[in-house]
Amino acid sequence: MSLNILFIGLGNLGSALSIKIAEANNQLIIYDLNLQVRDEIEKKHPNLHAVDIPEGFCEADVVMTCLPNSKDVQSVVDLAIRNSKNLEKIRYWIDTTSGSPKRSRQIAAQLQEYQVDYLDCAVSGGPKGAKSGSLTAMIGGNEEAFNAVKELIQSFAKNLVHLGLVGSGHAVKAVNNTLLAANILCVAEAMITLKSFDVPLEKALSAINTSSGRSWVSQQRFPDHVLSRTFDYGFSFGLHCKDVSTFEEMINDHGLEPSILMNILTALQDAKMHLAPDADHLEVIKIIEDKSGITIQ
Repeated sequence: MSLNILFIGLGNLGSALSIKIAEANNQLIIYDLNLQVRDEIEKKHPNLHAVDIPEGFCEADVVMTCLPNSKDVQSVVDLAIRNSKNLEKIRYWIDTTSGSPKRSRQIAAQLQEYQVDYLDCAVSGGPKGAKSGSLTAMIGGNEEAFNAVKELIQSFAKNLVHLGLVGSGHAVKAVNNTLLAANILCVAEAMITLKSFDVPLEKALSAINTSSGRSWVSQQRFPDHVLSRTFDYGFSFGLHCKDVSTFEEMINDHGLEPSILMNILTALQDAKMHLAPDADHLEVIKIIEDKSGITIQ
């Protein structure tokens, strides 16, 4: 089935996704609030065609959003429904924002009134994974709708997991990134401990990464981006904190008190006083180093 796709949100991840989708689907219409960014991407990639909104809605069967948060997605939805004609052709709305499960369900209900199926499609793997088409997609929403757009999602994601109800994808992404934060902080403290015992950290990681204590953080983030002192993974501290805040909303909504992960929430809140939102998320390690007086290298 040939689908006309409107892609909204051309940040680091969104631009990589749109280019990958266009490679598989030949052409794509694109929009970003920053018109200069939109137009520059169009010049570099002839199969991406810049449009304005709300006019662009009328050309699309599928809308894809990749925005900083669910509040921004809600603003786009509100713009679309100001005129019901904007939604006459649209059948599916795929939201690759790392969003709020609660707000995603509200958006889905809103769009359903116009016979538009909303799927939350959180992705993991970053811009690099988007460029290579190797992302993991965590998807919530109607199964029939998922099957209808599965091929489209496969153009940028290698691992697709349909999790069930709307909001499930965003919920799993929030938990995933909270676990990522926990791993970063725990591995940092572990490496500082080993350094204090004069253990060479490269060799220590080599041992750990073939043993039961390993994680993706110990296998990839630390060898490639921390021991090298580059801190350049490309995921901002602000966006990571946003995802962890979503997890905090989830536990508050259900009256849960996960004691261990609450310590992670507190640690990131404290780190906000020292790190800028656009700092690489791995730079939180520098705060732990400063407190200990030991550098991980």
